[in-house]
Amino acid sequence: MKFSGLLLAAAMGVALCLSGCPSFRDGSPDGIAAVPPLYASGSYAAASADAAGDTSIEAPAPPAVSEKSTAYAQSIGGTDHKGETLFFIIGASLRTEAGAQKAIDRAIPLFGDMQSYFIVQRSDSFDGMKAGWWIVAEAYRKLPSPENVEFARRAFPDAYVKRAVVKVSAPIPVYEDLVGGQQR
Repeated sequence: MKFSGLLLAAAMGVALCLSGCPSFRDGSPDGIAAVPPLYASGSYAAASADAAGDTSIEAPAPPAVSEKSTAYAQSIGGTDHKGETLFFIIGASLRTEAGAQKAIDRAIPLFGDMQSYFIVQRSDSFDGMKAGWWIVAEAYRKLPSPENVEFARRAFPDAYVKRAVVKVSAPIPVYEDLVGGQQR
């Protein structure tokens, strides 16, 4: 019995190799077939099969920005800029909205009596940003001046500029719209 079980396992291995399925040849450690990154991350929805035999995997929708973050963005002059290309000073990129909110709450006092227009938003909301992050960002129509970036670094020492297209309808304050294009 043990010998026939071994033969069956060997035959299945050969069949897998010949069928083109992931195998020991794919360079996976310890001879284990590679798992697609989508599954490895755990962020996937169930595969579905329709009558035509199509199988697809749909990624879950990213979480929506909270009412608190949306209300704050609107309260400092944010309006809808869907489809517009803007520049963003990215102050922080965090895994959770709560973490991004804490970062902005700590930052506001560091700007003193000068108004900043940093908001919390999803990186998924912008074409040109890596998806999956909660960002603390300030938007500009033109490339921010070195003075604007230095102002941001009062609270966010590693702040950098990124150009992106707004993909969502959401209140986003744009610096030049609110201060008339003046520099700080």
